[in-house]
Amino acid sequence: MKIPIDELISKADTEVLKLNHAASTLTQYRWAWHRFAVFCSEHEISEFTDETLAVYLQFLATELTEGRFKEWKYKLLRKTALVLSEVNETGTYQWRLSRHVGPNDGLNAVFRPVQEQFEAWLALQGLAQATQELRASVGRRTLASWQEQGITDFQAFSGSEVASALLSLAESYQPCSMGTVLSAVRVMCRFLEESQGCSGLARAVPRIFSRHVRHVSVLPAEKIELLINSPSPGTVTGVRDRAMLLLGARTGLRPVDIIALRLQDIDWRQGQITLAQHKTDAVLTLPLLADVGEAIANYLLHDRPAGVNDEHVFLRTQAPYVGLAPSNRLHHMAAGAFTRTGNNTQPGTGHGFRVLRASFATRMLEGDTPLPIISGALGHRSISSAKHYLAADEERMRACCLDFTGIEPRGTRS
Repeated sequence: MKIPIDELISKADTEVLKLNHAASTLTQYRWAWHRFAVFCSEHEISEFTDETLAVYLQFLATELTEGRFKEWKYKLLRKTALVLSEVNETGTYQWRLSRHVGPNDGLNAVFRPVQEQFEAWLALQGLAQATQELRASVGRRTLASWQEQGITDFQAFSGSEVASALLSLAESYQPCSMGTVLSAVRVMCRFLEESQGCSGLARAVPRIFSRHVRHVSVLPAEKIELLINSPSPGTVTGVRDRAMLLLGARTGLRPVDIIALRLQDIDWRQGQITLAQHKTDAVLTLPLLADVGEAIANYLLHDRPAGVNDEHVFLRTQAPYVGLAPSNRLHHMAAGAFTRTGNNTQPGTGHGFRVLRASFATRMLEGDTPLPIISGALGHRSISSAKHYLAADEERMRACCLDFTGIEPRGTRS
């Protein structure tokens, strides 16, 4: 749709004002739009079109490459131009974390279309969103490894190319994850067999792998309480973060589900939380414990931004006040709590909300809670997913040790 440049900028300004940005941020937007208007005037462009946007973005990229723009300036001008494009297409602007590099931008002209076709194919398989994302990520890494080797002809693919990709993937994933990786690579190979005319690729993916499961760190109850109470109670961020830490510690919820928790997921009268899990899409119902409910209510009543049209329970503490980004996974917030309390876990044994989840499961085990109930509380599809928490129950693990009765040594070495 064609629209006069000045009119589009005015409309975009109105939309951005609704986000309650700081005055300095608004100034940056307006300065950048003025630069865009000057560019259009110099090139005798009076209306905004897709061609106008393409020419401007190319100009920005050239200026950055030749050193006439600094990185911050390029990003600001590019983002504000994309805001204009969104307002032109939709009539509004939905703020989101800027992503200047797409996930497939690292792939060349040979492999990028294949990856995009693979992602479209995955979307048609009826898989959970998390499964689609995982398989797309592994597929992207697989194609990238072939790209690095200079491979261009899919017709010539054989088991050796699959083997080389697996070696590359093994450098990026933990041994305990390789079973899932092999499954995803096998799916990618089947797709290539169907779409690119390759043959025998899926058979080249081994079905037997060495599964090494590392012990997950577990903290005693007193250290969990220190973590929960480590955020500052005198700040909006501290009140919010404490509620999220408490929710994770008392329910074992995954951080992605805490981020996605909506106001309507909490039934205050019945005292329960009901949500669809991100990882499995399965509906999970949990009790709303008194201290968890009190912490969430304290945040909602006193510190959550008022008058915000966003259904998420936990919001950003700076404008625009929207739900937290899923990509964050609360890693930085949890890491800060661990640092403040000195609860640094050993490398490879889990960190952040994973430790809270493992500690929650272990406390249930120590309270003689049956494994199926623990698995249900954690939202697992199968009780086998909860079995590795058994290793953290040290007292009962000691009871499994065998003595040497019946197999006493016959003699000793001199």
